[in-house]
Amino acid sequence: MPPKRCPECGRFLANEVVASLDTASAPCPRCGAQLTPDVVVGGTAAQHATSPAADADSADRSVRPPDLDPSDVQRRDLDVLSGWDVGATPEEVASWRSDRRPFPTDTVVVLGAGLAGAALAGLVAREHRAGWAAAGVIGGVGLAGAWRRIWELRL
Repeated sequence: MPPKRCPECGRFLANEVVASLDTASAPCPRCGAQLTPDVVVGGTAAQHATSPAADADSADRSVRPPDLDPSDVQRRDLDVLSGWDVGATPEEVASWRSDRRPFPTDTVVVLGAGLAGAALAGLVAREHRAGWAAAGVIGGVGLAGAWRRIWELRL
């Protein structure tokens, strides 16, 4: 069902306004024309008392803005963020637009903890140093990964 509209100005009416018309007439929020259930455009067949020509006239006065010319919208030099970076230096704007990955802090921390765990386990173990070193890598990576997630969740 299409939304209800004022027959005079074509303004789309809120459901509350249309529902209030059952008890009393009300003025249009835009043009002030008196609205009753029988003149609201887009109502049910029982409420719809306007002609198709009146519907077309009110559609011409719709609140919808006109469509933009596709050639204006599809320009390659159009900066959609124009005005959002007021006061920024050209270097800052260029750095924001560059598509580079930030320094991988998580990767460095986890790999460093894995190496530290392997070194510590290899130094402390008296037998089976390779097995203990592997366990140290797993333990270091696990602890560092958990620590980084907790660090990011801190308030």
